[in-house]
Amino acid sequence: MICLEFQSSQLIDKQTASILLTVLGFAFLIFLVVLVTVIKNRRAKERTLELQKSAGLLGMEFAATVPMNWIPNLEKFALFNHGHTKSIANVMYGQIDGVKGALFDYQYVTGQGKNRSTHNQSVVYFEPQNISLPFFSLRPENALHKIASAFGYQDIDFGNRSEFSRRYLLRGPDEQAVRNTFNDAAFGFYEMNQGTCTDGGGNQLFVFRQGHRAAPLETQSFINWAVGVKNLFARPW
Repeated sequence: MICLEFQSSQLIDKQTASILLTVLGFAFLIFLVVLVTVIKNRRAKERTLELQKSAGLLGMEFAATVPMNWIPNLEKFALFNHGHTKSIANVMYGQIDGVKGALFDYQYVTGQGKNRSTHNQSVVYFEPQNISLPFFSLRPENALHKIASAFGYQDIDFGNRSEFSRRYLLRGPDEQAVRNTFNDAAFGFYEMNQGTCTDGGGNQLFVFRQGHRAAPLETQSFINWAVGVKNLFARPW
């Protein structure tokens, strides 16, 4: 009888310990989630304050958040046609190199649940009034692009610029107009500045590096780099 009571007591103790460990593990998991959220929010606030200061130093206006329709026609550009839960934040805007422009943080989400990924990057936007570009998107070309191209996925290549064609995926609904848009200066710039991404159409131009978010101290150099891209296309059509 005593032996049975002892075994029963041991079983209860093991069950209690198991429940306690489960509760502690769950509580620790909640603590980690809260801690990560607090740290992310703090860093986000710090970034906003630092970028606001940078905007002031550059003589630009600043908005912590804006609606997605703050920039017109976003749905026409490849960058904004991926993912969901999209947002624009930390917007520095005003005149950039004599034209209407902005630098902003763009965030979007791909996937759901365990496959959910959040993407952040800085984007420089230009709206010159004296240009009319054909719609196009330019991205660094990867292995998947090359495989897809073999099966008919559009990639506008230039036989006389093999380096540019090897490194970049260029797409657009009006292929001939896109071809006419790129010249030797554009080829040379993109070959020297590998990783540059560009979406253009009408008098709108978006310049960025995939997955790159500029640090507050980098804003001036990041804008200067984007101006170099803008100047490649800043000619009337």
